[in-house]
Amino acid sequence: MNQSVKKRLLALFAPSFDRPIFILSAPRSGSSYFYEILRRSRNVCSFDKENDSLWFEFFPYSRFPLPSDYIRAEECSPETIRLFRTQLLLNTLPTRRRDRWPDGLQYLLLRKPLRYLEKTIANCFHLEALDRIFPNALYIHMVRDGRACISSMLEGWNSGFFWKRPLPFPADATIAHWTYPIPPGWQEMVTQSLPEICAWSWQEHNRYVLEKCEQDEAFRRNCIRLAYEDLLADPRAAIAKIATFTGLTATEESDRYIGEQRPSWTTISQPQAEKWRHKNPDAIAQIAPKIAPMMAKLGYSV
Repeated sequence: MNQSVKKRLLALFAPSFDRPIFILSAPRSGSSYFYEILRRSRNVCSFDKENDSLWFEFFPYSRFPLPSDYIRAEECSPETIRLFRTQLLLNTLPTRRRDRWPDGLQYLLLRKPLRYLEKTIANCFHLEALDRIFPNALYIHMVRDGRACISSMLEGWNSGFFWKRPLPFPADATIAHWTYPIPPGWQEMVTQSLPEICAWSWQEHNRYVLEKCEQDEAFRRNCIRLAYEDLLADPRAAIAKIATFTGLTATEESDRYIGEQRPSWTTISQPQAEKWRHKNPDAIAQIAPKIAPMMAKLGYSV
């Protein structure tokens, strides 16, 4: 089918989403583990992992000379919004299985409200777009001690585990690729050391969420913060708190996942309390003063 015809047909549909839930976090904040628990809630529709592919399809890096993961509100036209919502529904529903077509038809044709859950790290820079596409969304801002988070970012940067984003680096850049989502302004950081780059990236992911909370009362009402450390200390209590906020209902499957204590699919090395102290102590000592203000805003001390 011709792509333009396909888009026009998709634009006829306007799927209904019931308070979709978006987990917002910096890279390596424990959000994958949290997502695996939450997506086992009752009547939740989600991807196996993240939704980068659909965001890239609608908002490719190539649309700007200097790519970043930031999406402006004005890029979300009414037609783009309809297309995005419909394509999202088609991608998440397992309609290739014949026995699931009735469910798919209910969501597509009868506009049965869909409870959608997403964890895409780049969504920290999609907040304006999310406002337009999902005006009734709920948000969970997941935070983690910056020292542990940045140490884990350093471990993953050159591991080959994560997608290496090629960027137009200058000759004096200290890095050959960018790992994790790309904050706006990255070009000003590429001559810094890798610990400084990771620290800046961690701060930018959190800064965008915090500033949205400060400037947008509706967003602030619809956003809750969850510390990774609290989730590890008492996962069932943390999930109960989130369930109250979101209206989700935990299941035996989610409780079983907690009990199994499986590391998430993004785990690189064996989890350990304060692993950064022996993994990257010098690097963390280098950036600790720079991240102290953001740590304080997130409720941590250095």
